[in-house]
Amino acid sequence: MTSRRSSTWLAALAAALFSAGVSAGTQEAEAISSFKPGADLRLRQVFIGNVGLNDQSPTADRTFQRYRGRTWGIYAPTDHIVGTARLMWEGRHYNKPKENQWPVPGFETWYDGGLFFDLLEVAFNDIGGAPLSVKLGRQEIILGNGWLVLEGTPIDGSRTIYFDAARATYNLASIGTTLDLIYLNQDADTGRFPSPLNGVIEDQIEQDETGAILYARNKSLVKATDLDAYLIYKSSTPDNTPGNIRVNNGAPFPSPPDSGVAYTVGMRAESKPTPRWALRAEGAYQWGTRNNADLDAFGFNGRATYSLNDPLANRFHLGYEFLSGNDPDSNGTQAFDPLWGRWPQWSELMIYQWPLESRVGEATNLSRLNLGWGIQAHPTTLVTVDYHALWADEMTTRTPAQLVNLSGESRFRGHLAAVWVKTKLSKHVAGHLVAEYLWPGDYYAENRRDESYFVRAELNLTW
Repeated sequence: MTSRRSSTWLAALAAALFSAGVSAGTQEAEAISSFKPGADLRLRQVFIGNVGLNDQSPTADRTFQRYRGRTWGIYAPTDHIVGTARLMWEGRHYNKPKENQWPVPGFETWYDGGLFFDLLEVAFNDIGGAPLSVKLGRQEIILGNGWLVLEGTPIDGSRTIYFDAARATYNLASIGTTLDLIYLNQDADTGRFPSPLNGVIEDQIEQDETGAILYARNKSLVKATDLDAYLIYKSSTPDNTPGNIRVNNGAPFPSPPDSGVAYTVGMRAESKPTPRWALRAEGAYQWGTRNNADLDAFGFNGRATYSLNDPLANRFHLGYEFLSGNDPDSNGTQAFDPLWGRWPQWSELMIYQWPLESRVGEATNLSRLNLGWGIQAHPTTLVTVDYHALWADEMTTRTPAQLVNLSGESRFRGHLAAVWVKTKLSKHVAGHLVAEYLWPGDYYAENRRDESYFVRAELNLTW
């Protein structure tokens, strides 16, 4: 497969652009080089009830701790060149389920993860005196609200979100527009350069992926409004490693690979027409092939927020999201592909329930209505409360084998409630507490209707 172990393109391109960046730097007085180190430690305690919505399953209830440590350095030898490297490790300890309860071998109560670079990038700014910047290497990329582009490594949880990529950004300041051209090359596991220093190779995607993104942002056409337009290409090639079991930091689950070529065209608008109102909407159309079927799908995501602008910063929001599902009368597939948006955008709990019909974190076949309220309860503390009413667009699922998880009685997925308490005590100490509860609807089979919950406490220490 061309995407595996294929890191030489980065080295060659970096060398060429390094020369261009150095040439630009010599046209002015020599800049004083700078180095900025940093580190953080994230501690999490997680409780999940009824993964799979069946309380009779021995792996339904899960309790575990996550320990993630990172250290980084940012080095700028000139005003035009900035290099960043970040080394990370995350381990887990599982209280539930026990080792002998997992249906596949290899699960460990204590899981020691890989020690590797989740950032290893170099940025060249103002190349040749032009408003052009280029970033090469392992980097984080978030476009818009991250609806379709944020998470490059979905099956390692929130441990990392990086992409192995090349990104060029051109700033057309005279018309308030920036253009991004991005090339992505994602490997199914962590085995290629920069591979883990401790030799622990882990899965991060179900398949090898390449992609290209053309993304335009404009801030001048409409007053107080950001307008984005994009075209995304994504190619998926199944990983030929024996077996289809993927490991999410030591927690195995069946997660089938994808194949095919998909194209996505979309637009996004975000506006603040008055001091109290904030609006945003994004829509995308997809075509191509996915798993030997013609792809023809559509998605929409929007939210309106009203702020009271009072001392407690009370605000209320109403949101709606639609992701098309498979039409049972069609020979193709109409299930929307969230691309690199497989992260907990609106629910931590549903990340664990999507494998009943798709894959971990892969929201599709969805109609979601959201009502929410937020309040700055204390200068250090934000509280938000959300309710989601969930439906399916179609009574179909990813594979025929998973139809046993659905009832066929209705499209109502259920009610979901979520409460967040986020606090930042100082620039060094932050944390949160989140709790979610799901009342499943009769979209699911009778043995998949047990109520489910998610609770997490987190402490972040930053230096």
